Amino acid sequence: MMKRRIAARIGAMIVAGAMILIGVGCHHKTVDDYLAEGDTDMQTTQLPQAEVAYLEAEKIAPNDPRVHIALGNLYVFEKKPGDAQIEFMKVLEIDPKNAATHVALGNLYKDQNQRGLAENQYRAAVALEPDRDNYHLDLGEVLKQEGKMAAAEDQIRTAIGLNPKDAKAHLALANLLALEPGRQAEANAEFDEVRALDAKLMPAPAPAATAAAAAAEPAEPGVMPPPAPATTTASAPGAAAPQIKPLNKLFLLTKNSPVYQNPDAASSTIGEVRRKKYVHVTGITGDYLQIRLKNGTTGFIPVAAAE
Repeated sequence: MMKRRIAARIGAMIVAGAMILIGVGCHHKTVDDYLAEGDTDMQTTQLPQAEVAYLEAEKIAPNDPRVHIALGNLYVFEKKPGDAQIEFMKVLEIDPKNAATHVALGNLYKDQNQRGLAENQYRAAVALEPDRDNYHLDLGEVLKQEGKMAAAEDQIRTAIGLNPKDAKAHLALANLLALEPGRQAEANAEFDEVRALDAKLMPAPAPAATAAAAAAEPAEPGVMPPPAPATTTASAPGAAAPQIKPLNKLFLLTKNSPVYQNPDAASSTIGEVRRKKYVHVTGITGDYLQIRLKNGTTGFIPVAAAE
């Protein structure tokens, strides 16, 4: 009888132990589980839930770079550059040779106009993966913003050499050349290359003038008074010059755009303006805004660049 009781107790203990192990196995989540949950939440823009999942993953594996990359990307999406920077720096502490994270950190610095820091990160990425054409292009763009035109051209041409069919690289080179005196013919050749590779990157030619533009408005504080309306030559022989309604406004650009000499995409390019920057708009004609650049030059950009 005693032996039976002992055997029964041992059996019960074994069953209970097995149940505990099964329960633990069912409820224990791995880093991959939490990362997958966070990624799913990101795809459905449930950002608070995604952060919770990623933070749980961090508790389990604080030295897993994937966790900090996920958190960094989340904070970039939430427009929290300070938090994103912290996470990307953690990645580089763990994995200094992570080129993609150097680029991500460079993008953060560039968006905050910290171009020297951005340049350093892009150079690190290029050194680690010199065959990536997009890394050379990123470096070239920030060098151009710093006014280092020769170095920028070298990087952009390297990008084109690695990927000759990259229309964006040809456009970057065209925009750079258009800013330099005496190189308009080279710039136009690059613009032609862009049209051949991906015409959608180039603004469409403006249609005939449509409805009358908005009337002139009073100058805003701190904005220079508008110049006299420019006189331009219409493309068709004998056609009347476009009627430019004067304006005096600051517009925030939503797209990068070449600056044309005339309100016509077929005219010469005299500069470039970039998204998230303000431009001084001095007039409007048809589908083009007349703008004044910082050097005093007057040119035209499509209205779509400021919509």
